[in-house]
This record gives sequence, C-alpha cells and structure tokens, in this order.
Amino acid sequence: MIEYVARSGPPEAMNCPAFICDACRQQVVGAGIVTWATTVGDGRSRTHSQSPLYVAHKGDCGRKVEAMLHACYPSSGGWMDLWDDIGDFLKQLTHNSANAFADDAEGEYHQHHLEGAHTHGGKQ
Repeated sequence: MIEYVARSGPPEAMNCPAFICDACRQQVVGAGIVTWATTVGDGRSRTHSQSPLYVAHKGDCGRKVEAMLHACYPSSGGWMDLWDDIGDFLKQLTHNSANAFADDAEGEYHQHHLEGAHTHGGKQ
C-alpha cells in the first residue's frame, strides 16, 4: 500500500510517502506492481465493485498478494484480479490529478463501489 514512512536524518525529520509491499512489508523501489480485485457490472447498472489497492514487488511477493486477493475476493463471487506496473500507475495518477473525469467528453466512467477487505474476512 501507499504509506507515510517516518524518516529521521538530514536534511530534516519528515514523513515520506512510499510504496510498501503488502507481502514482505519492505519498500518497493523499481520493479513493482499495484494490484486489486474487481467485478464487472451486470450490464444493467454497469456498477462494479473493487477492492482497495495493494502493492507488491514483482515475482514471489506479487504471487503472495495475488493469493491473498483470491482468498478475500474469490472468482466464484465474480471477482478477478488486475495489476499495473507502478510506473504506469503513477503516470495515470498524475494525469488524473490534473484532469477531471467530468471534463473528458470522450470517456464514459461507470459507477463503482469500493469494498474493504474486512467485508470479505481478510486483513487490511
């Protein structure tokens, strides 16, 4: 997840935002992924649900987080997991922080519902 990490030392003590792996709890620097589970709307309401976002190193950590997602958000319940490289996630996030969805005449944005892992018996 994205967390503020307390840091001391020069030039000053501060809280630094960082990607922290949800599998090993170490900082993700370089190759990493942002992953989540989602459902697709039923075609009538076009509303879908999604889990919170999780972060992992690529490889073993990514597979561990994927297993956690499958346990909390099973495919039998209509869930599927998705992921994106952290670099691509940051590009999209940067773009969306300066460009409102409402101003995009070409895009159609669908309603969604965020479900916490706690509603599925998982740990956040």
